[in-house]
Amino acid sequence: MNKRANTLLAIGIFLVALLLAMVLLRPHLSFFAVQGESIQHAGTWEDDPQNWYRAFKEQQPAQVKVIHSKYWRSNHFTEEYSYFFEIEAAPDWRDAFLKNRGLTQVPSTTARSFRESERFDGTPVWFAPEPVSIYDVWDRAGYFGTVWINKANGHIFLYDMRL
Repeated sequence: MNKRANTLLAIGIFLVALLLAMVLLRPHLSFFAVQGESIQHAGTWEDDPQNWYRAFKEQQPAQVKVIHSKYWRSNHFTEEYSYFFEIEAAPDWRDAFLKNRGLTQVPSTTARSFRESERFDGTPVWFAPEPVSIYDVWDRAGYFGTVWINKANGHIFLYDMRL
């Protein structure tokens, strides 16, 4: 065979192999696309105006003032995140938020306190810093997050995690 025929044969084999790889890997392409998107959206944001949207997939309601926020998302292809918020909110918004999530009040002494031995490494120092007895705590069985409401000043502390 001459040199030109060898080159054309090599190009043909390469194109067939490429086509075969595309056909065989096609079911997995969506996995790689999702993984790429996860890496793009991973990170930690503190007091970022977009944290409300990241956590709740909605624009921040007018009745809510975010005082502090922290949002973390992993680079894993499944949606893994944690968030912490300290907010001020209108009583009607607060009541609807608790009701819509099926949360009920629990004794603050039995709730996760996010302190010392129960503290998640990523818990910000501003999250529910007062003694546990100063809060009304709202929780739901099977729901990892909690809502802490400061009885003295009405500040609402929101926490959730999905791993």
